[in-house]
Amino acid sequence: MRLTAILRHPLLAAMLVLPGLLVMSTTSLACGEPEAGEADLPVFGYIEDIAVRALDREMRAKIDSGATTTSIDARDIEEFEKDDEEWVRFTVAERESDEAVTLERPVSRTVKIKRHGRDSQKRYVVELALCLGDKWVTEEVSLTSREQFSYGLLVGRNHMADHLLIDPSKKDLQTSRCD
Repeated sequence: MRLTAILRHPLLAAMLVLPGLLVMSTTSLACGEPEAGEADLPVFGYIEDIAVRALDREMRAKIDSGATTTSIDARDIEEFEKDDEEWVRFTVAERESDEAVTLERPVSRTVKIKRHGRDSQKRYVVELALCLGDKWVTEEVSLTSREQFSYGLLVGRNHMADHLLIDPSKKDLQTSRCD
């Protein structure tokens, strides 16, 4: 069938034209103006120094939009009971100086991480405040050994949402400015 004959038939013409219009409209939405408030969000690189309030210091961190939940390099994790609640005690080491800080926090929840070809892993989740630009943001953080990773703190989407944008081609765009 020739193109001119197809274009004269309304249903066939729609089948040819609509997919192109759909692609153009979704492309213009994706590349359009920022949504309300987005322009005011600070832009972070994919690697930043992030202050952790409970540690009273910064940690080198990877900002990872592929991670749902923030995680921190925690060692010597011990569960205990306090005031009839489940708590956890853990140590966070400063990688450059080997200084360690031991923290105690109530357990928000536990998660079971399925690992390909290995046993599942139980992880404790606690709330910690991170300084993102000039705001303290308190969210859930999972406790796990990140010894084999380059960065002791991985900032996940739960801390990022509505607080920052990421430029994955850059590092060190922000400094902690929280009081």
